Amino acid sequence: MTEAVSGMTGSLWVCLTEFGTYEKLGELSDLRLRIDGREIDTSNVDDEGWGSSISGARSAEVTATNNLILTDGAYLIIRMCLMSGVPLFVKILQSGTPLSGQVGWEMKCSVLGGNFTLAGTNTQQKVDWTIKNRGALTEI
Repeated sequence: MTEAVSGMTGSLWVCLTEFGTYEKLGELSDLRLRIDGREIDTSNVDDEGWGSSISGARSAEVTATNNLILTDGAYLIIRMCLMSGVPLFVKILQSGTPLSGQVGWEMKCSVLGGNFTLAGTNTQQKVDWTIKNRGALTEI
């Protein structure tokens, strides 16, 4: 038996303040969290021909795709932060909601970009968001 969790339970929640009321991004079709560590090369002649390194700064990036719903509360927050550069707070949840049984991660971040699909013969209108951390990513 597997312990896998259905991707149908993942969600992205956004807010302008850390402890405010979070809005769920509606009609999400793809959500990914990428955590990256920078490598600092410390190789030296005493490594006997082997390279060595230490961990440097880490970063986190969320990419999300959702149907373009201009009246969605979370869409309005993300769009405003994209256009103004104002930071926002996000919760990237595997399951639960910000008020009940939340399992996932949270961070303060900036919206780096939005790729809007407005017309196409084989697709609906949708948006691909890129959101990058401004500080630590923490598990919740």
